[in-house]
Amino acid sequence: MADAGFFKGTSTEQDRRFSDKELKLLKSMKFPANFDKKVRLKVNMKQVNLQVLRPWIAKKIISLVGFEDDVLVEFVSGLLEEQQRPDPKRMHINLTGFLNNDTTEFMTSLWSLLLEAQDSPAGIPHSFVEEKKAEMRNANKDDAKVIEERERRRLDEIRERERGQFGSGRGGGGRGGRGGRGRGGFGGFEDNRRGRDSGWGNRGGGVSV
Repeated sequence: MADAGFFKGTSTEQDRRFSDKELKLLKSMKFPANFDKKVRLKVNMKQVNLQVLRPWIAKKIISLVGFEDDVLVEFVSGLLEEQQRPDPKRMHINLTGFLNNDTTEFMTSLWSLLLEAQDSPAGIPHSFVEEKKAEMRNANKDDAKVIEERERRRLDEIRERERGQFGSGRGGGGRGGRGGRGRGGFGGFEDNRRGRDSGWGNRGGGVSV
């Protein structure tokens, strides 16, 4: 319980128990290259849209620790909100107890995004904007493919119906007509011819008598 004030956002300058330890760590630890001391590489949180970064922070922490950690997400956000110009090296030290060997990877990525965000008029990292544009392009391509496939199926159905109608008309009318004429006509002719033969036979019989 004694450390509760620190985790609620109390700065290291306000809690003297951490100051000496931090000073030693600041001198001994190796930090990422983008933690440069130059003024141009310092982050002004007033120019950063932190709400846009929170989902990335949560997702990155999950990828590193393997599970959701809302407490750690809030802790990171608190460190960024605590000062207008946060010190990345102090953040690195404060997060080492949570992320261990993954702290460098996390802070390197986070600080790069913060630097991008403060250079953007909307306070959103440029890489986020490009990713969103790529998602929209891919979504448009997928929509176009769906529409194209739907139109292709519709045309196939129309062609199939036309084939069915054409085939049904030709088969019923053509064959039936020819069959009726040919067989019916020849059949009647044969019957008439037999009738005539029978008549000549009768006549012949009458002459012989």
